[in-house]
Amino acid sequence: MRKIRTNSDLCSGCRACSIACAIAHTGVAVTSRGAIQIMRDARAGFEVQSVCRQCEHPECVASCMAAALSVEAATGRVLFDRDKCVGCWMCVMVCPHRGIVRDEKAGKAIRCDQCVDKEVPACVAACATAAVQAEEIE
Repeated sequence: MRKIRTNSDLCSGCRACSIACAIAHTGVAVTSRGAIQIMRDARAGFEVQSVCRQCEHPECVASCMAAALSVEAATGRVLFDRDKCVGCWMCVMVCPHRGIVRDEKAGKAIRCDQCVDKEVPACVAACATAAVQAEEIE
């Protein structure tokens, strides 16, 4: 299984990862439509990347009243069926890592799918500083 890992020490705040994700999944270059978001802490002077961390015990799955989120039994990977999402935002509210965001335009959640259909995830390919990496785990 693949996990997206981030390193805020390497992040420049350029948001290329968010744009690449949005283009890959929605066809538009709008950062708010990417599953990886960059949060700026102006006081501390750094950027923090928020993306699904594929939790071992995902609160988002337990909170999803529409069964749009589930855990794949064979791998433990968190899956998201966007067609089932009703836009209640419970998953957004309970995620401790801010790894799920609202797609206000579509009225549905946006969650990282780890770009399982690609050799290299879009966010990883777009990151010039290596602040976003893909890691294969067991």
